[in-house]
Amino acid sequence: MTRLLACLLTVLVVVGLAGGASARPASQMKVEDVIRILRSKARPTPADLAVAGADVDRVLVDLLVARKVEDDLRFRAAKALSGYPGERSRAVLASMIPNREEPSSLRAAMMISLALVAREAAVDDLLPWLTNPDPILRSGAGRALGETGEVRACSFLADALEHEQVLEVRKAIEDGTKACAKRRKP
Repeated sequence: MTRLLACLLTVLVVVGLAGGASARPASQMKVEDVIRILRSKARPTPADLAVAGADVDRVLVDLLVARKVEDDLRFRAAKALSGYPGERSRAVLASMIPNREEPSSLRAAMMISLALVAREAAVDDLLPWLTNPDPILRSGAGRALGETGEVRACSFLADALEHEQVLEVRKAIEDGTKACAKRRKP
């Protein structure tokens, strides 16, 4: 009988160890959950991402700064980060926008997220991009400045619209001007 118990106990220990060896850490599971949500929804809300647990903004930041992550996923992480206002989000977005190694479209998406996260505080970070030689960055700045709703931003957008030569950028600045006016209404 004791021999049977010993064998049974050995089997349970081996099965338990094997089961534990294949388990993923909670942090890896959270990352995988966030990735799954980002892939399934073009613009997931914080409510959508809440099923992954706490500190989702950290995972989004990690995905955004990781160059080995596919661009589309980084783009979606940048957009999703707009739902997490706070100093961490603002600091990461503001510091990554100037990075010339990042694709312009990702940098433009980060501008819009920065505007949504920091509102008026983002204006000084965004204004220089309105005169950048890259039309994608000018477009991103035009849309982003409009999202701030700040009076100075609205004024700069009106001035930029008069001088912009590129049709697509003018359209983005017009969109920004409309967003600015909409945000200014009580």
